[in-house]
Amino acid sequence: MAWNNYNNKSLNNQSSKAVGPGAPVSHNPAFIGRPYTDSWDIERVYREGMQKVTWVARCIDAIAGNQARLPIILRKDNSPHGEVLKGPKAKNSEILKILNTKSNIGENSFIFRYRLSSQLLMSTRGVFIEKIYGRDGGVIGLNLLPPQSTAPIPDPKNFVAGYEVRMPNGQTINMKPQDVVWIRRPHPLDPYLSMTPLEAAGIAVEIENLAKVYNRNYLINDGRPGGLLVLRGEIDDDDKDELRNRFRGNLARAGATTVISSDDGADFVDTSASPRDAAYIQMRQITKEEILASFGVPESVIGNAAGRTFSNAGEEIRVFWNETMLPHLEPIARALDELDADNYVDFDVSNVPVLILYEQERNRYTKEEFTQGLISLNEYREKIGRKEVESDLADSLLLNPNLTPIANTKKKMEQPAQQG
Repeated sequence: MAWNNYNNKSLNNQSSKAVGPGAPVSHNPAFIGRPYTDSWDIERVYREGMQKVTWVARCIDAIAGNQARLPIILRKDNSPHGEVLKGPKAKNSEILKILNTKSNIGENSFIFRYRLSSQLLMSTRGVFIEKIYGRDGGVIGLNLLPPQSTAPIPDPKNFVAGYEVRMPNGQTINMKPQDVVWIRRPHPLDPYLSMTPLEAAGIAVEIENLAKVYNRNYLINDGRPGGLLVLRGEIDDDDKDELRNRFRGNLARAGATTVISSDDGADFVDTSASPRDAAYIQMRQITKEEILASFGVPESVIGNAAGRTFSNAGEEIRVFWNETMLPHLEPIARALDELDADNYVDFDVSNVPVLILYEQERNRYTKEEFTQGLISLNEYREKIGRKEVESDLADSLLLNPNLTPIANTKKKMEQPAQQG
């Protein structure tokens, strides 16, 4: 499929003058996707999300931290089901050294991969990784390019003609497509964008921030609500300013008493909503649940299992790994796969405790099928990830209780000779 003006939302004809959502375009065919704008770009996510909202910071930390701790492995035959590369070949693999030990001169692999996952969860453009080449032409390191300053150069035939990086001094650097690994979460409308959880949870994050600011200002104001002081009768401007200053609360005036006099009396009108009227606690609980649901991180994963049974908390962790972590790992592994042309890049999740328990449950069910004579020994070994054995008996269905062969799954059983 050609990435032309008819089937690509990001590439419009010259009369359109737009690339991406509402962005101006130059007639230059090497125009970059820099004008991409989004209400929740990575800088705003960091400024208003990670820095101010606990749940956003903890969700990103949980996903990125778990990903960065997993070892990366190579599978033979460039197959997702291939045997794991071990021995001297694995020790001498430069790709494994980069992804598991030292990624570049300034970052070890944990820091590099932690930042990679964080950017993937925050950036609407995705993650851009620069390949560092050695003298022999092989990759010897990886650098993360700043996503807020990097953009793809759309190409109608090759999808991407390159990448443009804007330096802090205003200088622009163009990089070749083969020198950059681009990782992104698929966007349903635009192939040049990346989906982030904040696009769904943005309003919840704003409400959480406003609720905190409201409560903070309320306490700074000596716990006094906003309102109107109404004096019955005439009053000059100097007296108005004096009363306004006396009733202006702050931490230094906590507990202060103010006395006023009025011939006709005074009234106070409360124009603010109290935390109770605004359902402050319920509102914050709802926004927290929306943010956690958007990231796919249950509350027990971020350290609070209160109100949950042991089995419920364990189920939440299992769902987190199956529905959040594994889908998060897949686009990263598939993008990094281009670093090794001979082997399949994968994450080693065999030592994740909750996945071990899940696999043990599945193996127990498979073993039960074998003991009931529903599958052969080799079929059982194949399902639990072990090699088959060369034996006719291992390919036979065994009938309990004496494990009597009743059929062979790979060849026909010899018919007993008929007596004359």
